[in-house]
Amino acid sequence: MDGWERRFWRQRLFPSLDGAAAQGCPRLWLHAASVGEVTGALAVIRRLRQARPQAALYLTVGTPQGCLFARRHVPPGVRVLPAPLDLPWSVRAFLTSVAPDLFVVFESEFWPVLHGALRRNGVPVVLLNGRLSQKSLDSYRRFPAIFRPIFRSLSRAAVKSEEDARRLIALGVSPDKVRVLGSSKVDTLVDRADPQRAMWWRERLQVPTGVPVMVAGSLRGREGTDLLQVFATLKASTPNLLGIFAPRHLDRVPVLWEWLGRQGIAYENLSSFLESGKRARSADVIVVDRIGHLFNLYALGDLVFCGGSLVPVGGHNILEPVAWGKAVFYGPHLDSVLEEHEILSRSGVGICVSSREDLRERWMKLLEEPERLGAHRRRALAALQEMAGVADRQVAVLLHLLERRHAGPVSEG
Repeated sequence: MDGWERRFWRQRLFPSLDGAAAQGCPRLWLHAASVGEVTGALAVIRRLRQARPQAALYLTVGTPQGCLFARRHVPPGVRVLPAPLDLPWSVRAFLTSVAPDLFVVFESEFWPVLHGALRRNGVPVVLLNGRLSQKSLDSYRRFPAIFRPIFRSLSRAAVKSEEDARRLIALGVSPDKVRVLGSSKVDTLVDRADPQRAMWWRERLQVPTGVPVMVAGSLRGREGTDLLQVFATLKASTPNLLGIFAPRHLDRVPVLWEWLGRQGIAYENLSSFLESGKRARSADVIVVDRIGHLFNLYALGDLVFCGGSLVPVGGHNILEPVAWGKAVFYGPHLDSVLEEHEILSRSGVGICVSSREDLRERWMKLLEEPERLGAHRRRALAALQEMAGVADRQVAVLLHLLERRHAGPVSEG
């Protein structure tokens, strides 16, 4: 455990918030367990900051990694803090310092000591991006004396699906307080999807309009060479196909170099375009040997694959390509992204393939029938329109509750 982690856990046990409490303005305490929940919270926080610039926003996070991630991405003026442990003195110290007008929890964090203290202090509790598995439902039902008061006291619950709504109501949430709004994670990604950056990459990599592009991202294990083999097969029938290959970890880059060298396939590294400025591209394979660029590179893709899914890793962020209006293909190992898979498969823009061969056959048909590729694009854009906007509806719920506690006009910004 390094120095930062020790400080993080010490602050969770003994919160120290000197000067944290803001007077004379609305105070919102938002809580996210870790990186995934923070991702959904960011879109809500940005819109809250626009609608109520004078409000004091505190975001607590339950893991060191999530806390660092939040501090890198929240708007200026939002205070990111380690979440107090669910112990009486930790919760009391934090609650006294912040004195929130509203407590907002993302996804599924229901701590008895914390929620009991909020209830005694009359602080409304709102659940956003709410989700509840059957396993969690069964667990909470085993301890009704502890958890039923938590669910019955929720002021609002904005959940991801009808099934989540049904389970929360079964635990005691009043049906008139539950709304199925979806997930704000898509809005966070849409906020990041800057068309100017997409255009910059298209120009930098010399990708003319009409040239089909295959982007294979977050590749793990054998997926790197598997996707290169798929590319080589497709290239035989589509000579102008461009392939962009991004391993999840940079120590796998040499494996791609070695395979390409053995096959006699010319390639270039992404870093060469970053370091040398504008220049002519001399190969149709680009190996991504720098971190932090994959999200924007997805914008160029006509055929997009998200890795960690053809091998038993559990999948990676399959929502990222969709933020650019792209359909995304992935393998069957989806334990880490089941929720996202359900969202995308319902919309027809997340396509699960069983194997490398299955992926190759599907992509070959798309390249042979451009109208089907166009239909994929239109479906993805339509799905994006349908999935986006959740954060705006969630913020409207929060502002309504705030208005009941704090008089004052809401900014239209």
